[in-house]
Amino acid sequence: MIIITISTMKKVAIIINIILIQSIIIAIDASLHTTDTNNNKSKHTKQYYKRKSYQWNANLHQSTGIATSFEQSIFYNKHQPSICNPSSWHRPSSLSTTKEQITKHIIQDVFSSYPNFLTKPSLTFGLCRSVPLDVEKEDCNHHLQTSLLHLNVLTFGKPRIVKPSKHMNDRLSTAEVVYCIEIPIEGGLLANVESKSSKISKSKKKKEEDHGCLRFTWLQTKQQNNNEQQDIKYTKHQHPEIILITEIRGNYRPTLAGNKLPISNMRKILYYSTQRMVHTYVMWRYHDYVVKEYSRRIDG
Repeated sequence: MIIITISTMKKVAIIINIILIQSIIIAIDASLHTTDTNNNKSKHTKQYYKRKSYQWNANLHQSTGIATSFEQSIFYNKHQPSICNPSSWHRPSSLSTTKEQITKHIIQDVFSSYPNFLTKPSLTFGLCRSVPLDVEKEDCNHHLQTSLLHLNVLTFGKPRIVKPSKHMNDRLSTAEVVYCIEIPIEGGLLANVESKSSKISKSKKKKEEDHGCLRFTWLQTKQQNNNEQQDIKYTKHQHPEIILITEIRGNYRPTLAGNKLPISNMRKILYYSTQRMVHTYVMWRYHDYVVKEYSRRIDG
């Protein structure tokens, strides 16, 4: 019987990060040479939206060991009319209600399938696989495992619909929140989920302890009405934009940061140069995937 110690698990986590970094370098190089091929494969799917900008910010707080991140992509629609205009949902029309339901269902499904996205061959080259705890249910807990050793890299909880943060509408006054969902982080080699108190029962720990979560928010800018604008020529060519925001929230503490507080500069540098960069790259890819998948299903 092989006993895996905590130190061994940390070493495995570091090795996994190094492998993922190498995979990213290979993927970036491959993507630069396969643009034409991808365009040919997707020629039957209309590309309604193109990325306008991508912003990100990720930090590791040394005093608490908690990691946070914020990624935002803006996709613009230059030629085609809006796929689904949120402002039309307020109209008492059965058509608009149906469109709202279909749109929300697609967004929820794409957001909830994030663990499966991490197993795409073009992203992790088959190094990872997603194992659902309940095969019959789509919205259940998932283990992100290594394909060879079957080690749990991350354990994701059941997706949950949440209300968007108040700062969302304040920050983006011209946008409406279409959908917001969270996927809890419950364990795995890359997550430090050691309990602070051993006296609390296991059932109570599950309810009270927060090990962080991934939050996905879909916003869309409001359609400008020509009657409300003075310059009609300017607003004539304006189209709604899709804004995708992903975040690491809560008390997520990466294993690479260790248990000792405050976090040493060496461990902070290690986290910033590996897991932090991997996460940023994955979210950049994921934002693009969400919009493409949405467009494909709308065409479907």
